[in-house]
Amino acid sequence: MALVNHAKKEINAKIVYYGPAGSGKSTALTYIYSRIRPSLRGDLKSVPAGADNLLFFDFSPFETPLPNGYHVRLHVYTLSGIVTNPATWKMTLKGADGIIIMVNPANEQLAETREGVSQLRDFLSAYGVGLHEAPAVLQINSFTQGDQTGEVADIAAALDLSMLATCISNAASGEGVLEALTTLSRQVLDRINARDQQDDRSDNSERPDPVAAPKGLEPMVTATSASAVETGSGGIPAAQLLPGKPLVAILSEELCVEGTTIKIPLEIQYGAAQSRLVVTISIATVN
Repeated sequence: MALVNHAKKEINAKIVYYGPAGSGKSTALTYIYSRIRPSLRGDLKSVPAGADNLLFFDFSPFETPLPNGYHVRLHVYTLSGIVTNPATWKMTLKGADGIIIMVNPANEQLAETREGVSQLRDFLSAYGVGLHEAPAVLQINSFTQGDQTGEVADIAAALDLSMLATCISNAASGEGVLEALTTLSRQVLDRINARDQQDDRSDNSERPDPVAAPKGLEPMVTATSASAVETGSGGIPAAQLLPGKPLVAILSEELCVEGTTIKIPLEIQYGAAQSRLVVTISIATVN
């Protein structure tokens, strides 16, 4: 369960990448880490967990605090390679706020993947959580080109995971990796906000919501230029994240991509006032 410290205005959430060896978990984490600004991330650590290996790091998805002063920190974990002790997975999943289930679509791995998903259900059940209740994303990862998107539904159905949001990725190249994390992050923030609102109704407090679900988080890139509008590192204006704040809409039909430059037209409304502006982002390669 996400830790929300209203006194310190801190939100900490745990995300776990789960899947069999060879599904691309460690490759995905390494790619994500490389795409986050160094000032926003902690160290990428690999430590022994019994006979297994735990890989993890933490980062802030927003460069500045949210408008009401809250700070968000996401803590990302996985077990790399072959996991010899299933209990290590159980301990890693303890307290997870969101799970990305990574799957290699190769037919020869399907039986192993089914067994892993069954174990995942058992692990979560031990903590009183159902897989259908937790924020989760099915990430179908392939290291080769040519996989047909029409097969995605069949794979999800074979794993009894049709109820989950599904993303296709290639962890080796990074394609789709940030999008999967973005999808899960939105679910996690939705859950935190819903829980906080429920707590407010229960205790009749005047505590403000720490964070509301964004309409869509953009992939985390290194921006070299932007307008004066305050934005998070993911490219979403921070004001959009809170109720009672200026309403910000991305005019996607007018979005323009020119080489490595992206021009994002925004419409901002605050009360009766309304204005438009364009945020220009230059994407730089992170070595």
